[in-house]
Amino acid sequence: MKTLEVTPLENKKLNVLLIEKEYNEPFWITQQKTSQKNLSAIHKPSIGFFKFLENVVAKVKLDFVTDELGLRTSEEFKKNILSELLQRDNIPFYPVDMDPNARTYLAAAIDKKIELRNKIIEAIEKLALKKDDTMEKEYLVAYGQNLQSEIESLEHEASFSVRENWIVMHILDYAREVTDSKEINCLHICSPQNCAGIKTALEELDVKVEVAKLSKKVIAATAEIPSIHELENYLQSMQIQVKPIIKKAESKAPYLLFYFDTDVKASPFDICMAYDAGYDAVIPYQNVTPEEAKILTQDALLSRGPKGAKHTVFMIGGKNADRAEDVFKATKNSMFPPFKTSIIVDPAGAYTTAAAMVAKAESSILSSNLGELKDKTCAILGTGSVGKIAAVLLAKLGCKVMIASLNPKRVDGKEHAENIARLLAKDYGVQVEGVFAPTPTSKIEILKKVDVLMCAGIRGVRLIDKEMLDETKNIKVLLDINAVPPFGIEGIELNDNMKEMMPGIFVIGALAVGSLKHKVEKAILKDAKNLGKEEYNYTHALPMARQLLQKSLLPKTKITLSYPNRKN
Repeated sequence: MKTLEVTPLENKKLNVLLIEKEYNEPFWITQQKTSQKNLSAIHKPSIGFFKFLENVVAKVKLDFVTDELGLRTSEEFKKNILSELLQRDNIPFYPVDMDPNARTYLAAAIDKKIELRNKIIEAIEKLALKKDDTMEKEYLVAYGQNLQSEIESLEHEASFSVRENWIVMHILDYAREVTDSKEINCLHICSPQNCAGIKTALEELDVKVEVAKLSKKVIAATAEIPSIHELENYLQSMQIQVKPIIKKAESKAPYLLFYFDTDVKASPFDICMAYDAGYDAVIPYQNVTPEEAKILTQDALLSRGPKGAKHTVFMIGGKNADRAEDVFKATKNSMFPPFKTSIIVDPAGAYTTAAAMVAKAESSILSSNLGELKDKTCAILGTGSVGKIAAVLLAKLGCKVMIASLNPKRVDGKEHAENIARLLAKDYGVQVEGVFAPTPTSKIEILKKVDVLMCAGIRGVRLIDKEMLDETKNIKVLLDINAVPPFGIEGIELNDNMKEMMPGIFVIGALAVGSLKHKVEKAILKDAKNLGKEEYNYTHALPMARQLLQKSLLPKTKITLSYPNRKN
């Protein structure tokens, strides 16, 4: 039996013109289908197709032509009127299809399943005649359905992907036989249902492919259907108009993400996330200023046109949130209809991380029957971008919020913390309390006042130890986003997800938060790509995080049924 082995041509260029037939060449793996036998009289090229192909042959230099053999014999193939046309012009004409032995081999495997399925059906019918609705009948039905699904899957795979690869292999083999030219032109006559698969398979092998089909219009003097006695007169009044239609592949503009990073070096984190979210290309720019952002944005959008603009997304990053927001505003203000598209701002992942922290705490508290987050007093340890946005989100929920500056070297620590609170009120319209907590004693004072504490400090720095926790009885939930040892909270583990670390004190680790943060950022990237909304920032990230935490309507339930033992 010939082996299916498809390999690309070497040192030759192959061009293939795929011309769709007027019908699907009859082909099936097993011998179960009989309904098409009566159609054999019209399963052949019409006079219109013949004239169409005759015109193509006259105008295109062809090295060879191939046609699906289908269920025809070699003798039937040679009697094809197209064969006479191509022989007249000395153009080789080859049948291509699945190897008969391979088809027999596949059919044997499928026939075994068909035979078993038929026996199952017979058994079900016998039980039905007896009006026997036993468990045996139900298990037979389930088994029969499973067999039928396997049969259909095997037949479809063999009739399409396997068969199409056989056809492609034969086309390439005949191309190799052409020795007097480095550029070879082949015309393949193809069933409409296999055209897309063969085109894809050829293009993967660096073959240039063009697809054409025959547009055929029958014009008669009367629209009424003639009787058999009037048929000859009807045919004499008929005209057939034929013209080719080139089926061009739909070319969609690629999805591009322009990544504006305000830092000296563009972060690979967001670039990798964007590729994983399905963008065709991510173009990073670093050390971007608001002035540069305007020029870059307009150059990108105007070069792509209104349609291409819909496939363009901008993402703003960088550790400095204020600078990122300035670039975000400049990017937004440089757009105008119809050149408007999605913009994401997430400075160093701060917005998606803060949203994940708040959503995770909110969901965990509710599911653990600890009330609602909005009723809690919360503290954020850390005044970086993550800490600030987490404080804003918590305050907007209705929480009483404290944000703590922790640096013991800061001489104006109290004024600095209070100034942060004033800036949050001015920029975000929220009321939070700014406190300075550089010592264990000052942190204990915070712990005594709050229900929920979130650690958003520097990586690898311990903020809370167990001795501090021994001093408080009100704290309910501790959350830490530090994934670098030593962790921000003594005793916490990366994967902790509302683990009761001490009596009445539950902890959420960095990976529990980080996993959600990754999902949120990827979901926003996909949303911006597919839906084309204009702005994505921390206000969009929190609802997204909440949505991702919602349980699926479909329960994750695995059911195993066992056939009952027969009674003795």
